[in-house]
Amino acid sequence: MMNKLYKFWITLLAIIGGGSFIYFLLIFIKLGPASTFNYFWLLLAMLCIGLIAAIQYFAKRGKRPPKWVVLPMEILVGIGFLCFIIIEGIIIYASLGKPEAHADYLIILGAKVNGTYPSLILKYRIEAGAQYLKQNPETMVIASGGKGADEGISEAQCIYNELVKLGIEPERILLEEQSTSTKENLLYSSEFLQKEENSVVVTTTDFHLFRAVQVAKKCGYRNVSGNNAKSVWWLIPTNYTREFFAILKDFLCGNLL
Repeated sequence: MMNKLYKFWITLLAIIGGGSFIYFLLIFIKLGPASTFNYFWLLLAMLCIGLIAAIQYFAKRGKRPPKWVVLPMEILVGIGFLCFIIIEGIIIYASLGKPEAHADYLIILGAKVNGTYPSLILKYRIEAGAQYLKQNPETMVIASGGKGADEGISEAQCIYNELVKLGIEPERILLEEQSTSTKENLLYSSEFLQKEENSVVVTTTDFHLFRAVQVAKKCGYRNVSGNNAKSVWWLIPTNYTREFFAILKDFLCGNLL
């Protein structure tokens, strides 16, 4: 007969696996197969199914898994979960900060462009940037982002177009159209300013703010703060989970302080 501990783990894994699979289907329907990270949720669902099968195997035979298998797994899962909680806490805390007022430059980081129109995540960044620029009329803005193979115009040009529609004077907007990553956004944008002298505010989505500011500091920016744009609500689980792995990657690659 299956004991309460086995039942607890099977129930928990079923909830996690089922939720992950439903979320995978929703994102797949919304964004299609091109959303690469979405397959993380499918893999997580499959892992949960495999663990449930393993638990049922041992439960039916009245056995316990070997300690040499369970103990390392428990340690790895425990460390991984602790790291995830700490890093997510740092991400959320950083997103609550306020940008420095009257900055010399505002950098708006690019995101996906659909044809010639901004994706929802880029639209929110542009709106947050425009709001800051209206409150700080002396601040120059750098629209940063290159053109992907599936984009009709560069992300920088899209940012420029939308800022002008929102009432920002064209002469305040500088275009950086070569970058393909957060690090390149900030490196190439720095060619328009003095990193060690000018005050800079980076505008990006809330989950991305911590990493963007830290990468900026690593690139030599001395006076930098973040201006957060809201997330697309139905992408919050994907974006915050993906950002956890992105921070680990940038840390290992030496892109963070």
